[in-house]
Amino acid sequence: MARLPLVSPVERALFLRAQPYLSRLTSPVLTALASYTEERVYRPGAQIRVEGQRVERILFLGSGVVEIGGPPHVASRPMQIEAPGAVGLAHHFAGRAAAPLVRATAESLCLEISVRDLDQILEDHFPMVHQVAITSCEQAVISIKALGRHRPDEEGFAGKEGCQETPASLDLVQRLAWAKRAPFFRETNLTLLASLTGAEPARHLRAGETLWKQGDPIDGMVLVLDGQLHAEGEFGSPAAGPGAVIGAWELMIPGVRFETWVADLPARVIRIPRDLFIDFLEDHFEFALSYLGAVSRKLTEAWDALSLLDERNAVHRFESPHGRAFESPHGRIFESPHGSA
Repeated sequence: MARLPLVSPVERALFLRAQPYLSRLTSPVLTALASYTEERVYRPGAQIRVEGQRVERILFLGSGVVEIGGPPHVASRPMQIEAPGAVGLAHHFAGRAAAPLVRATAESLCLEISVRDLDQILEDHFPMVHQVAITSCEQAVISIKALGRHRPDEEGFAGKEGCQETPASLDLVQRLAWAKRAPFFRETNLTLLASLTGAEPARHLRAGETLWKQGDPIDGMVLVLDGQLHAEGEFGSPAAGPGAVIGAWELMIPGVRFETWVADLPARVIRIPRDLFIDFLEDHFEFALSYLGAVSRKLTEAWDALSLLDERNAVHRFESPHGRAFESPHGRIFESPHGSA
């Protein structure tokens, strides 16, 4: 791909345009990003990040291959990222205080940017936030699919909170109180939360009723107030109970649902429209960072789980735009999420 040195801003902008996370950005945004980058070359075997360190800089690979370790202090299978690809974005947004080891396995040419400069550019340029959110969701869905039947249930209210009965009729204060306890919305301020959860009345689902089907347009997400739902399809059957969100991980993808969700028990959900959610991301940077953090935590948790799976009995390989996976008796096992880490 690109060869260093990249002398002019135009050369650097073209270099960055080839990155999966940045391909849809306009030239002015790419030029602004490029102005904060530095060129680096890593020789085979060079350690780029020590295991357990916080992410301090993001790498955009122009050529070469880097290896990403699994969860720190755990025997696991590393994954490889081939150029073009970004290294460090997911672990940065996830807020990982102890990120995995990163080392070059082939000569790797890249542009680097500090996370401080990156966050400032994101705050100044919402199109970049939007693009990163889209690609993060795409990566999350690919990794969720790869986990297959190993997928965990969606996180909801903890402990006794999950057993409390939701009032039959919720006023604004009660709705906010319930939504604020949901893990996905813990960092969201009450004013934003009131607007997000008050856009539509709560929807009641009968046992066996479908929330949405695979192939339906992605037009929103839901917060489960009570009852329980489960996913149906070829990618496992996780459950979502009170306090869980459904559809958040695919929300930014301009496409269709990858799986069906059905109520196991009578359930009540609050729908948050996609367009409203994007408006709030644009108008409130802290909320945007919170969402990128939630998606990135989902993504890195999936990577950690995948790195612990056994691929010895793999029988079939399929390709995706972002990586390779295997079908085996152990589920779909992800090999390399091409384009991000």
